[in-house]
Amino acid sequence: MIGRGKTVLVVDCDEAIRQMLGAALRSFRFERVVQARTIDEAKGALGPGGTIDLALIDWQVGDQSGFDLAADIRTGRVPPRRDLPIIMMSWKAEPKSVLAAQGLKLNGMLIKPLSRDTLERKIAAALEPPAKTPPNRFLGQAS
Repeated sequence: MIGRGKTVLVVDCDEAIRQMLGAALRSFRFERVVQARTIDEAKGALGPGGTIDLALIDWQVGDQSGFDLAADIRTGRVPPRRDLPIIMMSWKAEPKSVLAAQGLKLNGMLIKPLSRDTLERKIAAALEPPAKTPPNRFLGQAS
């Protein structure tokens, strides 16, 4: 299963969404599902010594921006990993939101309501190790 031995952080102010995601994530065999209902709770879970392997962040968390949290992770303002796999969630797919997510090099975007199959596919893709770039070789160079 895709989550075996991993910890996932779910950031959403809606308890029903957190519960639904938690159940699905446990069925994917995530070892730990950490839930945050605020950006501050999420930052606490991500802080030094954090062992989060994947973050699912709602675009709008109460009156705070989940997108800003993702940007803070990517720029290193929120430790511990700039390369943490992040999937954003939203109720609508506005073109400017999708472009903004691509600009941050996020690992995916989910539109609510979420289907279990789509969630599983997006998570599997986000956790897939990046493809190795072949070494730069000049024509005629020995291996």
